[in-house]
Amino acid sequence: MGIIEATLRFIGYQPGDISPNWINFEPVDSLIIYNDFVVNDKGILVANQDYYRYQPERINTDGFRTSELDSSSVKGGTMLIGDSFVWGMTAEPIDSCFADRLGNDSTFQVINLGIPAADPPQYSLLAETYIPKLQPKQVLVYFFMGNDLMKRDREPKPNKPFYFYTNAGAILTNIDGNDFKTAQEAYNYIVARKFYLKEPIGILESITSKSSLLSRLYSLKFRLKEKLEYEQLIKKPEITIGYLKQIVTTCKNHNTLLKIVVIPEIKEADMDVEEYRSKYSAIFDEPTLKPYLELPQTTKNWFNDYPDAHLNNLGHYKYYLFSRELIMQELAQ
Repeated sequence: MGIIEATLRFIGYQPGDISPNWINFEPVDSLIIYNDFVVNDKGILVANQDYYRYQPERINTDGFRTSELDSSSVKGGTMLIGDSFVWGMTAEPIDSCFADRLGNDSTFQVINLGIPAADPPQYSLLAETYIPKLQPKQVLVYFFMGNDLMKRDREPKPNKPFYFYTNAGAILTNIDGNDFKTAQEAYNYIVARKFYLKEPIGILESITSKSSLLSRLYSLKFRLKEKLEYEQLIKKPEITIGYLKQIVTTCKNHNTLLKIVVIPEIKEADMDVEEYRSKYSAIFDEPTLKPYLELPQTTKNWFNDYPDAHLNNLGHYKYYLFSRELIMQELAQ
């Protein structure tokens, strides 16, 4: 028992740690709030120009890592919508990401509206806002199965953040139905109740919080609960489907071609495409969405390990090739 306890502590599991291995969050001595991303007056999450003025990434006046957004920038071209994968996180250097590779391809015009921590409500709002303005010929929406399946709906509101960006990680403003007003309140909930037993309740939690081994065993009940919730979500992803349908409608209304490109989570990256489509049939077989959904045959060596779990440079290159083929097929029509 002592050897197991020592081993768990050595590899990073401290007493009281009941967090899953996929979470990109670390408790800190003092919480620091970053203002690298903000919600604008339209309710759209964008990069903060004041912050990025001193960073190597170049941000346009709308708050995206792309050229200025006017009709000449993409009319007749391709618009990319998505989250941190489309932004380019964690390609090294960032212009090795698939979005930049597409943007640097002289065959077609591309604008990149990817923003870290964006979600289906943002994707739909971006389509509704920028397709009429920019008149692209086609839109590629990149859908990450790891966190774009929504358990709870979210209404985009002007200037109201839905994430706090901190030195501990990006923290949702709404966790388990609790709407936190400050980053410190949300952080305290995570470290005290959600993923760490900093404030144990009762004798069982008090004993558990003093042992890495007991903490990992205690965490199993939460991982089982999450697994059951996710299995239910796979069967009934109505919230997510609703937003994807809105994008389909927006594209149809403006005669814009559409592809929804799926990015699997690393733990399922080696799954055969047909097996994957079967598992997520509620989305892939939904009649309105079925004509637009695309998925390459991925492998785990396209991804960085947890907790990062983004595409590595090989994965970005593979998604560039896959996306380029989709664009060329659509533009040939």
